Order: sequence, then C-alpha cells, then structure tokens
Amino acid sequence: MKTPTIFLNELSLAAERELDPQELLPHVLATLKTARETKKLRRELIVAGGLAGVVFGTGPHTFASVLQRADYREEWRSLKELDQTSPYGPDDWKTPSELQEVQFEGRTAIGMLRAVENKSAILSFAFLQVWENPILLATHLTVDESYDVSSRAISVPNLAKPEHITAHEEFIRELGIDQSSSSIIYEGEDFVLRIYFDDHDPPHFHVMAHSKASETIARFRIKTLDQMTQSGKFRPGLRKKVIEWAESRTDALMGCWDECKNQRHPPRLD
Repeated sequence: MKTPTIFLNELSLAAERELDPQELLPHVLATLKTARETKKLRRELIVAGGLAGVVFGTGPHTFASVLQRADYREEWRSLKELDQTSPYGPDDWKTPSELQEVQFEGRTAIGMLRAVENKSAILSFAFLQVWENPILLATHLTVDESYDVSSRAISVPNLAKPEHITAHEEFIRELGIDQSSSSIIYEGEDFVLRIYFDDHDPPHFHVMAHSKASETIARFRIKTLDQMTQSGKFRPGLRKKVIEWAESRTDALMGCWDECKNQRHPPRLD
C-alpha cells in the first residue's frame, strides 16, 4: 500500500488582489477542517505541497498571519501533522512534466497533474466559487514518442469543504490501496465481492459492480451484514441481492477475512 497522499491545488491560492486576513479566515478554516476530517478516514494521509509556507492571493498573508490568534492552536497542530511527513519538498511536487500536463480553464495545474498521476485528489482553498465544487473538470494533455499531442477530459476529485468528504468517502478510504493486495471472494452476474489484505476492523467486505471490479460501491460488516458505507452508484435492488447472497455465508466470509488478514488468498465462494 502506498502512503495515501493528496495534493495542494496551487491554483486555488491565486487571486487578482491582496486578500484581507478576515476574508481569508473562513476559507482557510474550512479547508483545514476538511483535511482533518479526511485524515480521520485515513490516519496515514499526508498533503503534498508545503502547506505551512503558502502565500494567499498576491500576498503577503500566510497561515501565520491568518491564524495568529491563540484560538487556532488546534489548527496549527493539525497543519503540522499534515505537512511534516510529505515525501515531496515544498517545491519538488511543482516540477513540471515534459510529457504530460493538466490544464484547468487555460492554466497549467501541477497539483491536478500529480493527483491524476497518483489516482488521488486535490486540496483547495475556496476563495473563488469555482473551487467549491467536489469534482473539477480539466484537460489531460500527453505527448507520445512521435511527439503527437493527445488530450482527454478528466474529472479531478476536489476537497475544499467538509461536505466534500461525504461525496468522496469511498475514494478516500481506498487511496493508495493496491488492488493486487486483495482477494476477490465472489464474482457473480450482478456484483463482485472483495476483501483487502490486512484491512481494518470490523471484519467487512467490499461490493463492486461487475462492470468495474476495482471501484467499491458499498461495504458491509460480515457478522451483522449492516451496511457501513455506500456510493451513489449502489442501487437498492443490488443491496437486496448482496444481503440475500451473504446471509447463508457469514461463517465462510469470516474464514475469508481471516485468510486475508494473514496475507493469504482464500478460495472463492459460490
């Protein structure tokens, strides 16, 4: 499993004028709260981009000038925790790529490119309304060996407000997880069930659509079959089918869980 990393959206720091600290404050607090809540889902989560050193707008304000009151000690503490273990230096992550680029509204977006490369998300400050969206539409440009340029439209998960965490919960939980570090325990016509090696308690399984067996659309506890999470793609009719299938197989599912906790592939269930 890779260290789950999200990337600072450097474009969200830009503004055409100097921003007042009180104008900046609610957006800075919302983004830091979003980062803290995201970290509760993935304790090992880090943010690449040198958060503590960023300058907002045209300057001169930084976190130090915005969070200068004693009331914000907790925010400073969480900022330090997010920043201290980043594998990228303050500027290393901004190094452009020669063979690919992401553009957003005509501007080069390094943070979005890193998110695309790592199948990750960006962390934004919503000073402008455009950054309030949980999904950002951009263009990914690549250059092949013949120096031909191709482009494709992409959707980049964006985290700027706490409600964005709800929209991306399953995505966040699976950041950095290698699909090869899991086992498909059932594959039917309507759905696929997968258990990850050394996954967190309580014992549970992941439900995937048969057409896309790498994307979790729901998770269920094994012992009670209570639904833990779901995405908008999980249809009520499919939930009924999953429970009906699993009801008579909870002991077998627990056996699969135990095998996966020990890094072993269990036999598939019928």
